[in-house]
Parts: sequence; C-alpha cells; structure tokens
Amino acid sequence: MATHSTDSRAPMAAAPMKYLPDGTVDWGNMWDTFCVLARDGGPPHRGTLLVGDPHGADTPAYRAAAAEIVRGIGLVSALDAAPAAPGWIAVRCASPGMARWLAESIQQENVDAQSDGALLLVPCAAHYTLKGEIKNVITAVAKTTHFWREHLPPDVKRALAAQDRLAAIVDRARAWLRLGATPLRTTEAHSGSPAGQEPSPLI
Repeated sequence: MATHSTDSRAPMAAAPMKYLPDGTVDWGNMWDTFCVLARDGGPPHRGTLLVGDPHGADTPAYRAAAAEIVRGIGLVSALDAAPAAPGWIAVRCASPGMARWLAESIQQENVDAQSDGALLLVPCAAHYTLKGEIKNVITAVAKTTHFWREHLPPDVKRALAAQDRLAAIVDRARAWLRLGATPLRTTEAHSGSPAGQEPSPLI
C-alpha cells in the first residue's frame, strides 16, 4: 500500500455526517459553508496525503467505495463521475482548465488528484471507509468545485481557457508536423511499376 506523506499544517475540522431517511449519506446537505482553500492559505482537509490503491479493484469492498464516491460527487458538484483505471474515479469537467485547476486544488487539500484532458481523477481503494476516506474524497471535491463556481475570479477562468486553446493549437501543429514528416513513396511505388523496372515514359 502506498505511503502517506505528512502535512505540518493543522487540517480542517470534520463536518458531522448527515443521513437520509433510507440510511444513505445526505452528501448534498452535509455542508453549509466552506473554509478557505488550502491553496489560498486555509487549512487542508487532511493532515496526510490520501492516495488510491489499485489492489482489490474487483472486490465488493472496492466497488462499494467507488459507487459511494461517484454518488457523493454527483450530489455535491452535479458533475458526472465513474470508475476509471483501478485506484481512480474519473469526474467529467466542463473544460481541461477546470479539471487541471481542481486537481491542483485537491492536491493542496492532501487528497491525491490528477487531470487528463477534461477529466479530473480522484482516488479510490477497497479499504476506504464511509466516515473516513470516502468522505475525504467527496469533501475535497465539494470544497473545490464550490470555490470554482462561486469564488474563482472570471479572469482566472479566462486565463485557463486561453491556455486550453493554446494547447489545442500546439497539438494540431504537432500532428501536422508528424504528417509532413511521412516519407514519400518511391517513384516505382508511385508509378505502379514492378520493382527493379524503369517506369514507362510519359507520352
């Protein structure tokens, strides 16, 4: 199992669990307010880095943890999520810039996260518990998506969108250069003449 690094900053206090009449966690009404993001000087959500674990991805415990994380993320962020590669949950964001900003912010909360295009990746593992790691992941997503929508200055979002457009232009240029570097076919192959024979002269 992966080791967890320690953060010397004091973590934020945990919110009490709330439940629906059917006994499931009421993730959508768990928090009334959020403290400042760790990236902006606030306390991180955890004192140690939470990482995923791909082992046991085919077990009922892993599937249950993944299903609850997906459900919770949908309730707190209205974003679509689904299990990805073992050890990860993929969250569909509105843009690559949003996914990148969320991943960087969640990392500052001491929850592992990555971005892949417009996908945000957050951790999952079979040993995750409802009141522990599952809640940690959902809280980090709830906190950061709230700040993205309600508090992030528009000029920051515009800058991220500009970076996305520039990256797309660079990718297209690289693809064009790769096509331009394709070796030309030989005269014989181009003319359809058998190998070793001179092509027929044009009339």
